[in-house]
Amino acid sequence: MPTDVVDYLQSFLTLAAVGIILTATFSMYVNSLGQGSEGNKLKEILNQVASKAVDALAMLTEDNATLSVVFSLPLKIGNQDYWIRIGNDSSAAWVEGAFGSVSMDGEQEYRVYLPKKVYASGTFEGGYQLAQLNCTMNDSTPQITLSRRE
Repeated sequence: MPTDVVDYLQSFLTLAAVGIILTATFSMYVNSLGQGSEGNKLKEILNQVASKAVDALAMLTEDNATLSVVFSLPLKIGNQDYWIRIGNDSSAAWVEGAFGSVSMDGEQEYRVYLPKKVYASGTFEGGYQLAQLNCTMNDSTPQITLSRRE
């Protein structure tokens, strides 16, 4: 009789361990699906900001004026905070972003390059709904700044 109880206990513990492993695997799979869709949404937002910047720069260089563009962005992507930064170096300008808090050491997850050479600066953090692009001409160099609109 004691062997039957021990056998039942071992079977129960084995089934419980298998159940825990299956539950953890399914949970990790669901999380990876969510992260993939959140990453795609962040890429779409970066493309949206880049296209608005290119449109604003096109109008700026044609009219040689100052231009401000205000547009709406989501407060969060999924349940994650995000940030967007616009920047440049000597060869190119870009819009970059990632999840979490703003990283100043260049740790971005996604980057979209702008087709024109411009001086670009500014950061937008999720949690605010309105973003603003300010475009000006400084001599012959277009400048674009990204900020939040309160």
